[in-house]
Amino acid sequence: MKTYKVGIIGIGRISLVHIEALRRLDHVDVVSISSRHQVEEKSKRLGIKSYYTDYKEMIDKEMLDAVHICTSNDVHYEIASYALNHNLHVILEKPMTMNVDEAIKLYQLAKSKGLVAKIHFHNRFYANNQFVKTHIEDIGPIISIHGEYTQSWAASPDVYNWRDNQKYGGLTRVIADVGTHYFDLVEFLSGHKITEVSALFKQVHPKRGGNVVDTEDIGVIIYKTDKNAIGSAIISQSLIGNDNLLSYTLSGLNGSFKSNGDKTSSILYATLNEQFKGIEITQIDTLKNGILHQAVTFVESFTESFRQFYHEIGNKNFASDYANFEDGLHSMQLIEAIYQSQSLNKWVKVSKENK
Repeated sequence: MKTYKVGIIGIGRISLVHIEALRRLDHVDVVSISSRHQVEEKSKRLGIKSYYTDYKEMIDKEMLDAVHICTSNDVHYEIASYALNHNLHVILEKPMTMNVDEAIKLYQLAKSKGLVAKIHFHNRFYANNQFVKTHIEDIGPIISIHGEYTQSWAASPDVYNWRDNQKYGGLTRVIADVGTHYFDLVEFLSGHKITEVSALFKQVHPKRGGNVVDTEDIGVIIYKTDKNAIGSAIISQSLIGNDNLLSYTLSGLNGSFKSNGDKTSSILYATLNEQFKGIEITQIDTLKNGILHQAVTFVESFTESFRQFYHEIGNKNFASDYANFEDGLHSMQLIEAIYQSQSLNKWVKVSKENK
């Protein structure tokens, strides 16, 4: 089996999870990292000998097969474009880009190159979510989707990071950072696409850590889908009590699936005139070959998404569950529609443009 040589661009918290997850795959080798800050110290701590402050130099000098881009949103487009133009496969942290125009260009470039290019929506790869995806027809035509993605780590006005300002994160904060996970997951599971939105934002803290911020703390969205379902979601990182809660209920004419978000090893299921009952699932058939892999922890969900990614490089006709750049573009169009809706105080249709 070929061993893939990988470079990591941007060495922050999330990239450490990428590296840990990749090291669980025997056929993937993280050979180099790139970071603008303290890169030598980071390389020593990670045990990776090759390091660069300039990602372009890393791509030019190292014989890489793929890169994982784990930087702030403002440089996603330029880095991914450079990697694709140098014929590297790409995993890009969400959100895809800063705006829809960049996303369209990146989608077109990846399509023209024929490379494997993915957006890292890892929630697709938890055992309970894979079970729902496999059994979604059991609940019949879906009529309602509702849920939340709420966290508490930004509840204090003392908390500040680059995501708080549009200059580095884009038009939205919590919608782009965690709302994208929620919307991608419910669309992936249901097979529906969100087509129209009505949104309301609330900024709780106009200043964070003494810095003026220009993004939202809470977003509430109601929406319609292309298959005549309606839905709602609340998104925030400033609600006290939930460390990290992504919950959803998918309701069909014959039954419902419900995830309370607290256990990725179980799903709740109910049929007509029944109460919800729990189903335990801990493994997924990642490569669809009958071999099961554990997928209940944060790192395990990353490992299984990466297992699919590197398998797809050598098997282009593989039916991957990983979000591709077309999904990423749709996600950016959804972000833009949500932002426009709350700005204009009206329903806004989600764009379908991709050319």
